[in-house]
Amino acid sequence: MSSQQPLSDQVFILRFWRETAGGSGDDGWRVLVRNINTRRRDVVDDVQRAFAIVTANLNVAAEAHEEQAPRDVGPSTSEK
Repeated sequence: MSSQQPLSDQVFILRFWRETAGGSGDDGWRVLVRNINTRRRDVVDDVQRAFAIVTANLNVAAEAHEEQAPRDVGPSTSEK
C-alpha cells in the first residue's frame, strides 16, 4: 500500500458587504473572494457565485493533487 500525501490546505478569505445596485434602491450582497494560495482576487455580485469560485478552486487543487500522486503499479501477472 502506498502512502498518499495529504492535499495542502486551501485558504480563502470571503468579505461580504451590502451595496445598492445601480440606483434602484435594492441592496445586494457583494463578495470579495481571496484565494491565499494563488493570491487571486475576485469580486462578485452574489453569494452563490462566490461559493462557486471557491468550489471550482478546490476542484482544481484536488485534480492537481491526484495528478501528482504516485501511481501504485504492481507487477503484471500473465494468465496461463
